Amino acid sequence: MNEPSPLGEYLERLEWSAERLAREINRISGPGTTTAKAPYAWIKGACPRGRLPETVASILSGQLGEHITAEMLWPKRVRGTLVQLPHLELDLAWTQRGAWQAAGLLSEHLTAPPPFRPPVLPGSSLVGSALDWLTADDDEPRSQQAGRQIVGPEAIHVLRDRTGQLRRLDDTQGGPLVLEWVTQDLRWAAALVRNGSYDPETGIELHGVVAELAQLAGWLACDQGHAGLGQRYFLAGLHFAHAARDSALGANIVSCLSYQATWSGEHQDALRLIRAARKGAGGPHTGRVHALLATRQARAHAQLRDAAACAKALDEAASAYAEGGGAPDPSWAYWVSEAVLAADAGRAWLELERPDRAEPELVRGLQLFGDAQPRNRMLHHASLAEARLALGDLDGAADAAHGALNLGEQLVSGRAHARLRTLLAGFVRIDSLLARGVVERAKAALAS
Repeated sequence: MNEPSPLGEYLERLEWSAERLAREINRISGPGTTTAKAPYAWIKGACPRGRLPETVASILSGQLGEHITAEMLWPKRVRGTLVQLPHLELDLAWTQRGAWQAAGLLSEHLTAPPPFRPPVLPGSSLVGSALDWLTADDDEPRSQQAGRQIVGPEAIHVLRDRTGQLRRLDDTQGGPLVLEWVTQDLRWAAALVRNGSYDPETGIELHGVVAELAQLAGWLACDQGHAGLGQRYFLAGLHFAHAARDSALGANIVSCLSYQATWSGEHQDALRLIRAARKGAGGPHTGRVHALLATRQARAHAQLRDAAACAKALDEAASAYAEGGGAPDPSWAYWVSEAVLAADAGRAWLELERPDRAEPELVRGLQLFGDAQPRNRMLHHASLAEARLALGDLDGAADAAHGALNLGEQLVSGRAHARLRTLLAGFVRIDSLLARGVVERAKAALAS
């Protein structure tokens, strides 16, 4: 027999009947989501299925001005099943309320420590979310008076500065430690969205910062091989970027989903996603953001073996960067540089099986990087080794491979390890002292 749930006490405080709760659920989630009598069973302890526990918790939180979770309502039944909730696909309304619900998922579940591992979403699902973002109407920003914690401009400044510091830490170090650091800040910032008090202008700023943190968390999670978790961070961030009316940041997040789809081998969906990102970015097609989007579209075309479309997108990326933007580039786009564009062009030509065009672009990119962005340099050194092997230049390939290993041995990165495995496979087939030296180092790096 079910034990009574705390739901009844919350409804009593609101002076709501079970039928009133059912009407509110159907108003938010759509007619027919639940029956008028179903909440009576929930009050007695039965746990609703699917995403309804989160929906009920969100409704009560908003009405009572408190932070209420599904686990608080059904403590013995929701725990351990959260990974199965459809809400974790973030199929939420493209409104401020939808972003508010996404904040609940971030502050309660998506930032939970391992072994939380939601399943990977198919590319078609990601395309659907991107198209919803692209076509969604803007929601009128509203103030919120949810709690005693007042969120002012000073708090936003600290959050932005902290996010920038964490982004640069990812540039130089990355790894699980930085991911944990980012998710802790993301959990706290998402809680501010739900429980803070702020005016409409501050709310827009706050949603934008949370979008940046969610994008960074998604990138780090994917880099560590947690693709399903990374996708949810990206989708949550997309809701926040929309609420913040930041089309450039939203486009960057969709481009990250596209990039992740390429790693999963879903190349057609990756192309659909990056096209949606470029269409939704807004403004004149110049500056760092549009250069980044164009080069990512080039990579998608390369993986589909469309050399003409790839070359066109690479030209667009170079032009966008050279012309600059009509307004200052967003702070998060600082890392998009001529070095990044050149090296990414080299990788695209390598994927098109044109090592002759890839090699000089990769060399130029690595020269332009200098000592910056060690993870990117490691990946591009590995690509240069692949290109030189394909060109029959064993000496040059070994030199590039050792450059990749010098950096890769210091990185905790799933992508770095994947590229080292590719290097190993390329050199292990060659019977020479140079190749054996690369193989031994690569095996040692992968074993550590």
